[in-house]
Amino acid sequence: MKTSVLIVFGFALMILSTLATTHAVNTPTLEALKTADYMQGKRGFQSRCSACHTLADSSGDIAGPNLWAVFTRIAGSKPGFTYSDTLQDADFQWSPAHLNAWLADPQGYLPGNIMGIPEAVPETERVNILSFMMIETGAVDWPRPTTNFSDAQTDRSKHPSERFPSFWNHLMFNTAHYRWENEAAGEDFSFDAYFKTDGTVVTSEKRVTGFWHITGKNFFCYALTGMPVSVGHMVECFPVAAMAIPRFAEELWVSKPQPGVKLHGGMLAGRPDWVYGGNKP
Repeated sequence: MKTSVLIVFGFALMILSTLATTHAVNTPTLEALKTADYMQGKRGFQSRCSACHTLADSSGDIAGPNLWAVFTRIAGSKPGFTYSDTLQDADFQWSPAHLNAWLADPQGYLPGNIMGIPEAVPETERVNILSFMMIETGAVDWPRPTTNFSDAQTDRSKHPSERFPSFWNHLMFNTAHYRWENEAAGEDFSFDAYFKTDGTVVTSEKRVTGFWHITGKNFFCYALTGMPVSVGHMVECFPVAAMAIPRFAEELWVSKPQPGVKLHGGMLAGRPDWVYGGNKP
């Protein structure tokens, strides 16, 4: 029997015990979590969380910490990951109730945290996401539903535009907006990037160009030259699924491309004509 099974029996008590310390939102019941829609939870996690977090025991940290066994962990305590002061001082163990409260009010819950989710998650979607996370992080012994991956996504002979049409249309025909922030160096500037269908990246900054690639594990990786980084190229990767649902805001995520630097990223609708071959201003 996995040690995670023990958590199942304590879940009802754990949820009730955290109600007094979390914001006044409807906390999902154990029954609601057990009967939630696994695939909707997976899609919700992929679109809202997977750009920063992985779930599997064998996966590592990316912009945010790996979440395996997160529901047995004190907030801000995962070894080897640098947290904001807010999370380091939070002094509570993550539970479905705490995470539910944060998803319901990401800006108001734990003020000062830098987890980059820009908007409140609707209640039904929260329940699905929490249930999916509990299954995928080893917190419970509920059976994982049998699912079939899309043949179109696994057929690598197909062009990315056919395998990932929503992702492709979102990223290749809109604008990625960035803000580089390095307080120690006194650097604070914004620029727009345009991922092109030929694998190149052009930007609103003349000195910054780049290229992109989709890996065998369906991660979208890109490199930008001309950025103020010590290695010459700024390289970032995120799951294709994280951008599969179109969302627009100046800030949708925050990453740390090097120590002391915050790179704020978002998506803006459309892009200027010069990207397609016109004269760049």
